[in-house]
Amino acid sequence: MSGFFERLKSGLARSTMGLGESLTGLFTKKKLDAAAVAALEEALIRADMGAGQAARLAAAVARDRYDAEITDAELKTILAREIARILAPLEKPLAVAGHKPFVVLVAGVNGAGKTTTIGKMARLLTRSGAKVTLAAGDTCRAAAIEQLGVWAKRAEAEFVSTKQGGDA
Repeated sequence: MSGFFERLKSGLARSTMGLGESLTGLFTKKKLDAAAVAALEEALIRADMGAGQAARLAAAVARDRYDAEITDAELKTILAREIARILAPLEKPLAVAGHKPFVVLVAGVNGAGKTTTIGKMARLLTRSGAKVTLAAGDTCRAAAIEQLGVWAKRAEAEFVSTKQGGDA
């Protein structure tokens, strides 16, 4: 079992290193100038953010700190605040009552935290009395089925899957 957790840990580390390393490398007590803002925008795009959103976020960072020194921690704080501001109008409660079955399909880029989010949602829903079943749809990614199974067990949810590489 330690092999699975080592692979899982390694995979999660790789998926989050890209943007974090880009930001840390760019902004370790560096003056925020036009070149640094362009490099930030490029790092956000490489992290699978859309070009328009990346440009808006880079501009928001520049607006707050342009021509001043900025640390990677300050940069991450500004980015988190701006992303939260952008997403706030889309925020709404998950209303599952009265819908049977209530199906949630989660899709996104690798390393974005989908499985972890699914596990946390399942735990919240089971604790509120809902009957939850997690179905493994990602049968191609190494350890994906096992990872979701671990979350299902933690959440006390039912779990359905097929073999790795099988038809989801």
